[in-house]
Amino acid sequence: MLKYCTKCWVPETRPRVTFDDKGVCSACQWAEAKKKVDWNARQEHLKELCDKYRTPGDNPDVVVPYSGGKDSIYVAYKMKELGMTPLLMTVMPHLETDMGVWNRINICKDMERHEITLKEEKYRTLAKKYFVEQGRPKHPWECAISAVVIAEAVRLGIPFVMYGEEGEAEYGGSMQETDRWMKPASMDYLMKYYYQEGQLDWDMPDKLDGVYFTQYSRYENWSPNKHADFAIGKGMRTFSPRSVGTFTGSNQLSDDLQDLHTYMMFAKFGFGRATSDACIYIREGISDRDGEAIAWIENYDGEFPNALLPKYLEYFNMTEGEFSDVVAKHANKDLLQHDAKYIWSLQPWLSIWRRRDTKIHMLNPGRYS
Repeated sequence: MLKYCTKCWVPETRPRVTFDDKGVCSACQWAEAKKKVDWNARQEHLKELCDKYRTPGDNPDVVVPYSGGKDSIYVAYKMKELGMTPLLMTVMPHLETDMGVWNRINICKDMERHEITLKEEKYRTLAKKYFVEQGRPKHPWECAISAVVIAEAVRLGIPFVMYGEEGEAEYGGSMQETDRWMKPASMDYLMKYYYQEGQLDWDMPDKLDGVYFTQYSRYENWSPNKHADFAIGKGMRTFSPRSVGTFTGSNQLSDDLQDLHTYMMFAKFGFGRATSDACIYIREGISDRDGEAIAWIENYDGEFPNALLPKYLEYFNMTEGEFSDVVAKHANKDLLQHDAKYIWSLQPWLSIWRRRDTKIHMLNPGRYS
């Protein structure tokens, strides 16, 4: 039996999560700790950083990694409000959705863009390699949005890079160090939390060469739901009624590989996109842990994007059997059982995995068995 956080539904299988002696996960601990943070002081520190790096005229003076999603839209506008001239830098994803294209092009129209296109065959080969070997089809892109963006910032002579959230602290990985917000991210930090196994697939400077790399969540209480409302108010389009595997329609809209990425998260760790979104709703006080949140998780977690299977097979140059074998290789058999049925569409897929015990609200989150 899995151990779950006593405040949300983060399980012990989430990579790098920790629990306190009351069974509260590190993400919920940080959500509680943020209530005592002096955000005004942090905003003043951010203003000082902006004053340091602001340049006269219309030349860009801060790089904002940009997908056209809710968080990057929010950060771009906030930096502009602070008197900065953002350069919206996009590492172009493969299998970009039509909605992702529209949002990327049509929101933040008055800001300068810089798009980076990864070499088609190199990226596709790496995406397949990491899908087969680690069950991580988006890992090369995850490396690129750090390594390539920083390398481009160095090349363009823009020493200030503002990402969105510090995901380790916000979602259940490493807790924030008390003074990390006052310092630029280090190469050690990038290697530990973003590359993890230490394998870089893209060229990167040996050091950050004076680039002040940081995240906006260090200076304002990070709220994905507030960002969604803000971005929708700016015209961002969303999926209706919801995205595959979850109950929301405003998160992670840019590319079709994201649906496979979150499905593999479910296969490997026994929790999926709905769990991640429900936990954010719980921490923001929008939903109750044992009410609608548990219904969302049980109804949508582990939903496979059947409609995208032909696209995945073509992209990876795989047969359905080969694809199914890769998923099965990474599936956590202690947590999941194979369930071969026609589900979610008229198209069957033979490697669907479900939780062995879906009634997670029946479990005692403080016990193992």
